[in-house]
Amino acid sequence: MQKHKPLIEKLFAKNYQLIDGTDEIFELDLALWEYEVLSKEELINRSAYLKLVDGIETTHFKTCNLQNIEEIHRNSSFRTKVFFLDGKYSTGYATHSLFPYRGKFHPQLIRALLNILEIKPGNVVLDPMAGSSTVAVEANLLGIDSIAVDLSPFCALMGKVKTFALDLDIKILESIIIKPKELLKKLKREKVPEYFKNNKDDKKRSYYEIVLLVFLDTVGFASRTSSSIDNLFPRVLERYVSTIKYFQEARQKMGLKIGKSKIIQASVLDLPIDNDSVDAIITSPPYSFAIDYLKNDQPQLEYLGYNLDSLREEMIGLQGRGIENKLEIYFDKMNQALGEMKRVLKKNAPIVIIIGTNDIQTNGVRLETKVIELGERQGLKFWLNLQKPIRGLQNTMRDESVLFFTNQK
Repeated sequence: MQKHKPLIEKLFAKNYQLIDGTDEIFELDLALWEYEVLSKEELINRSAYLKLVDGIETTHFKTCNLQNIEEIHRNSSFRTKVFFLDGKYSTGYATHSLFPYRGKFHPQLIRALLNILEIKPGNVVLDPMAGSSTVAVEANLLGIDSIAVDLSPFCALMGKVKTFALDLDIKILESIIIKPKELLKKLKREKVPEYFKNNKDDKKRSYYEIVLLVFLDTVGFASRTSSSIDNLFPRVLERYVSTIKYFQEARQKMGLKIGKSKIIQASVLDLPIDNDSVDAIITSPPYSFAIDYLKNDQPQLEYLGYNLDSLREEMIGLQGRGIENKLEIYFDKMNQALGEMKRVLKKNAPIVIIIGTNDIQTNGVRLETKVIELGERQGLKFWLNLQKPIRGLQNTMRDESVLFFTNQK
């Protein structure tokens, strides 16, 4: 019998080891791609999927292990603990776990994309449909500046908190939350707390936004369980502060240089960004009408004082009657969005769009096929569709397409 050499040994040099749980084909593909385009030093400092590079532990592996996931989630349910432990290197690190938003990217995937697109400090990456700003956080962790745009004011708040919490003074935060009962009393009494109406230049405003997000997280949590806001708020607050504190300790120990983020509440259909000004775009548009994000975020948006009907008219994927009409409007808006992305992107710069199709909802119309067609019509050169399976949603959506374009102006 011929001796067999394991696949990993065929792909990587000796003393190179993948992070535990890197077992999907697309992950191996991305890990190999990183291995091919990054130098040895860059692999150590930036790699998403490697644990050891020539026997040296990578920054991502060490940073994740310095964050005490078990301690952060000691008051969480067993299911939640297992989820974040399993996602220690893929979803649960840094500030990504603050308000686990429905339908968000896997941060580890975004890190790999930034690497294989060779986006580095000094570049600016844009996510024009940013959601919870996963791209911005991941770029900042690699020292890359970012712009995150989303029409939802709630998403803008999440983005501000998650990026600000990467590099703050933990002592200021701890001084603000010293009396959680008083904070909760104010938050429950006022729909938009006074410190957000006034003092817009107050240095503590960003710290108070963390507290506000904690409250909005608590409101959502309470609506899904039998627990009261009064009982949940101190637990959620403790989890947020612990998450931020452990990351700050890890950041300082690892000497991470955090990039800067600009979080903008605006529409992808009219980006407030100069022509030819960004070096890369990574984004994931709504998957047609697969998720009603406004309905999902209704308690938070109403608390913040926003009218859902006016937001609904502007958001992609939330207009129309009947499948054909909904898809027609969706693709028209996606065409406009692609035109705006092309406008702000530099020549020969990359666009990556991650999108999936729920065949039942769309009567078999494949969103990725139409987006490729629209992109090419706008003058974008399509060059790769990388298939990524979706875990846990096989009944409705089995995979996503990671679409790679280049802007040829």
